[in-house]
Amino acid sequence: MEYQALVKCTSQKKDVQFKTYKVPELKHNECLLKVNAVGVCGSDLHMYDGHGGYDWVNYPLILGHEVTGVVMKIGDDVNPSLLNKRVVVNPYKSCGVCDFCKNGDTNCCDFNDYKFVKTPSEALRYGFREDGGMAEYMVVDSHNIIVIDDAVSDQVAAISEALVVSYTAVLKIPEFEKKSVLVVGPGPIGLGVAAILVGSGNKKVHMLGVLEDQSRLQLAKNIGVQATFTSSKDLIDDMFSGYDAIIDCSGHPTIPTEAIRLLKRGGQLVLVGINSVEFSVPMDQIVRGEIMIKGSYGITQENYEAILQMAANPNFPFQQLIACTVPFKDSIQGFESALNKVSGKVVIEFKEEI
Repeated sequence: MEYQALVKCTSQKKDVQFKTYKVPELKHNECLLKVNAVGVCGSDLHMYDGHGGYDWVNYPLILGHEVTGVVMKIGDDVNPSLLNKRVVVNPYKSCGVCDFCKNGDTNCCDFNDYKFVKTPSEALRYGFREDGGMAEYMVVDSHNIIVIDDAVSDQVAAISEALVVSYTAVLKIPEFEKKSVLVVGPGPIGLGVAAILVGSGNKKVHMLGVLEDQSRLQLAKNIGVQATFTSSKDLIDDMFSGYDAIIDCSGHPTIPTEAIRLLKRGGQLVLVGINSVEFSVPMDQIVRGEIMIKGSYGITQENYEAILQMAANPNFPFQQLIACTVPFKDSIQGFESALNKVSGKVVIEFKEEI
């Protein structure tokens, strides 16, 4: 059986093509998915647009790691109950034996190969080092699929992996439901962070963007963020008493220094946005303020399962985070919309042949 896939051919800018593939024979542990929808991630955009920092990616590559579909066929050793089930794909194929895996930190698994330079962990496979799901069909290890509830729409399922990235960052903050939190950067990950905090009952969530983010900041208000700002100067008034935590989803190198000013003593700064440039912070302020700085990257199976439970709960406004959907044949249009910073996530749907 043949199928169509969207392929990034080389590292060159916008070098993508629709190509025809044949469904291979399944290995004993594999499943064949009929893809229903795929979310467009920031890393997909970076690869599409030829950004640097992706020399660890294997080209040519079928893009897409935010995937949902239906199990159509299974290998000999796969549980038959998975047939015809709606599922999502965990793009991390961890080793299962290293200390990180034993502790559940599968997003840190490097197959016991220590890395002095922290590239994305070796466990991150689908859509990066192995073919992803921007295709009519996808072959996946059965250990990497999670069955989803009927209450979860295909669109929300398609953005759920990105929501797990947001949730992994939120979990860095103990008792996050009760803390005053400033989310910096109203892109998809920042909006996901806000949606999780709001859905969890937190009434002290603020968001900081820039003047060009007005529509995204309005979406933040629509999902329940208490206040939004376009300048850190606007945060400070006579009643300002600092934040318990700041989650930076922008990756801008000026944020850490500014965050230290805005955090209470004992506050936490969680860095989610990625930037390869260096930044400096005043050591005395970190020490005297007992400020903790943490990085957050990727997802774990446990966190994915938790997000899927939230996705079935109407208290979490995940559906509102979807900016637009495009049919598979118009995938390039979807990429361009995402590059133009639409408010929320772009989802590619497979409702017609190309």
